[in-house]
Amino acid sequence: MTRLSLAFLAAGVALLLNQTAMTARAEDADAGPRPGKYLIHSYGAPPSRLFLGYFILEKDGTYRAFLPGDKETGKGHYEYQAEKKLVVWKDGPYEKVWGGDFTIEREGKTHKIRLKRGTVATNSTD
Repeated sequence: MTRLSLAFLAAGVALLLNQTAMTARAEDADAGPRPGKYLIHSYGAPPSRLFLGYFILEKDGTYRAFLPGDKETGKGHYEYQAEKKLVVWKDGPYEKVWGGDFTIEREGKTHKIRLKRGTVATNSTD
């Protein structure tokens, strides 16, 4: 095989792997945010970052909200609307307070829920 053939072969393999990863991320996004602990940070002008607490999503559609220092502020229910990639806070302390745009980043390692323009909640596997 020539160098040019190897280069084309490598580019084709890379493209195929990238498309497979993109499809997997789209399928993961359809399934919604994974259960677990999501850290909430509010971002201002760099390097400003403020930790606001966290919440825990359960598989059964419930969540528990906490302030820094592990002070529980309440419980509620959420649902995931796959067609909109949106977490909806049905009741509890987040209802009508936070948004819920959902994305997956870093090849699925990070699940992110945008609560407001500069405020996000993240759950990372690393």
